[in-house]
Order: sequence, then C-alpha cells, then structure tokens
Amino acid sequence: MSASRPDGPRTGATVVARPARRPYLDNLKVVLVSAVILGHVFITYGDIGSWAYREPSDNQAFLIVAALVVSLGSFFAMGLFFLIAGLLTPRSLAKKGTAGFLRDRIVRLGVPFLAYLVLYPLVVWLAGEEAWSAVASDQLLEWTPGPLWFVLVLLIYSGGYAWWRAGRPARGSQAAFRPRVLVWLGVAIAASTVVVRLVFPINSDQIFSLHLWQWPQCLGLFALGVVCAENGWADPVPSRVRRGCGFVALLGLLVMVAAFAASSDSVEPFAGGWHWQALLTAGCEAAIAVALSIWLLGHFQRRHDRSSPLRAALGRAAFGAYVVQVPVVVAVALLLAPAPLAPEVKFLIVAPLAWTACFGLAWHLTRLPGVRRVL
Repeated sequence: MSASRPDGPRTGATVVARPARRPYLDNLKVVLVSAVILGHVFITYGDIGSWAYREPSDNQAFLIVAALVVSLGSFFAMGLFFLIAGLLTPRSLAKKGTAGFLRDRIVRLGVPFLAYLVLYPLVVWLAGEEAWSAVASDQLLEWTPGPLWFVLVLLIYSGGYAWWRAGRPARGSQAAFRPRVLVWLGVAIAASTVVVRLVFPINSDQIFSLHLWQWPQCLGLFALGVVCAENGWADPVPSRVRRGCGFVALLGLLVMVAAFAASSDSVEPFAGGWHWQALLTAGCEAAIAVALSIWLLGHFQRRHDRSSPLRAALGRAAFGAYVVQVPVVVAVALLLAPAPLAPEVKFLIVAPLAWTACFGLAWHLTRLPGVRRVL
C-alpha cells in the first residue's frame, strides 16, 4: 500500500490513504459511550464502584447483574476508547501539523478536564452524598475529575505521540497485518499489568484519578490504533482474525465469570498482588481488551459502516455525551429519587431517559459556536 502525503504542515506522521471519516467508527463510538452511560446507571443502583450519587438496590439478582456488567465492561471499554483514538490520531497530526494538533488537543481535551475539576465535586455535593467541607477537602487532596480522567490520559498519550513523530517520521509498512502482533501485544499488556498492580491495585487512589492500573491496556491499545492507522492494518480487519478474536474474547469472559463465581466471598484478590485471581485477571483482561476490541472493530466495519442523518448526529454528539454524562445521569436519578419504586425499577426508567438526555444535550451544545470547538 502507498502512503498518502499529509494534508497540512509537514510532521512525522504518515498515514495510509483512506476516507477522511468512516461511519463505522462513529457508530462504534455511539455504542461505546452508550455502554458507559448504562454502566454508570448500573453503579447508581448497584452495590459496585464509586459514583457521584448512589441509591443501591438490595435485590441480589440485580446486584449480581450490575456487578458482572460493570466488571466485565471495565476489562475492555476504556481500552477500546483508546484504540479508536489511536486510529484517528495520525491523520489528525498529519493534517494539522504538530503545533496545530497540540493546540487542538489542549482545547478539546484540556478544557473539559479542567472544568470537571470543579464540576465533579460540585455534583457530588449537590447530590447530597457528602457535606461540602468533606467534598472540598477530598478534592484538594485528590483533584478528581470523575470519568474525565480519560481525557487527561489521552492528552498525555497524544502529546507523547506528537513528540515522538516530530523526531522520528513514520514510514508506512508494506507488510501485511499479522495476528501474532495481537498475541505479543496481549502478552505485553498482561505482564505489565501484573507489575503495575503490585503498586497500583484496581481502584487505588491517584491524583487526578489517573487509573494507573489500567494504563498498560490503555497505552497498548492506543499504540495499536496508531500503528494500524500508519500502516493500513485492520482496515478492514481480516475475517480470520475477526473470528479468532471473537473466540478468544468469549473464552476470556467465560473464564472471568467462572473466577468471580469461585471467589464470591471476596473480590479483593482480583485487584492486584501475587494472587492467582490477580494473575488470572491480568491475563484475561489483556486477552479480552485486545481481542474484543478487534472483533468489535471488524464487526462494525462489516455490519455498521453506514451513515444516516440520525447516525451522523449521534456520532457528532458522542464525545459531548461522554462529557456531560455525570450531571445528566445524577440529575435524572435525583428527579426520580422521591418515587416509591424499587431501585431496579428506577434503573429501567433512568437508563433510557439519561441516554436520551445526554445525547440530546450534547447535540445541542455542539451547535453552539464557542462550544463546538471543545465538544
């Protein structure tokens, strides 16, 4: 395959020619952001994870479903976000040049991050979970941006990639995509995850909520996306690779469900350390993150590479929906809080209402001239 010339100022990025915008990536982003919103509604009414507002159910069946959805989703969802970002980064750098690319990333990622350093603790306080003195004290110690930690980490990775390519120009490879790349990537992610979680176990605290325990997965899949974009790999994903990845992902998910069932008395050993649960989690998480991400990429290429006015609008609003989800989900849950309904029933009401409100608000915000550049 021949490499296309950058459309903007000369940079170290080289990307293989393809359409500037692919509908399947927009459609995949919509589904992924929708899953994140759903997961946070599960956390609102389930006894798992942390969130700005909690109203946990005491229905054991619902709690099990919530725990499985959130836990299994955490194995690959953020990594898939970074894979998509990696796929789009080389073209953006080639088009805008290093300085323009970094300015765009700082505005688009840095502004929401800084806003959430104020907004997230404010939402926690308004939700009535803690007194303002406690919220403010925690924020001064941790500086948590809630789920917007993702944009700070992506900004760090993007800056690192721009710096790397400024001195080391990419040259598109003529080599075909080899499945062993995915195997070695999975091994590297698993090994580094074990090491990182000896120091930073799952759900440990870091300043800015950096989620360092997930960095091996996130950085590995971001790098995979960049390499695929630069070399024309995985566009499309070969059918044999897609089917193999689907099998590996399903096997990894089943193994983790069995492991959770076998250790139902405590989930702490899964967080990190030299426990068989932590070692198994690192291996399965790496396999699921790589394999399921590639399977979903191939599936959406084959089945959902179509656009329409509605799909285009949802795709354009996906990032904004991710950004506004915290106040929107909490507001919808608080509006329904006085209703004499079981939490699991409220979940069925809040989930579609919150999804509609998140994407609807984001779509309107993207039409505002000043906000459009950020969202």
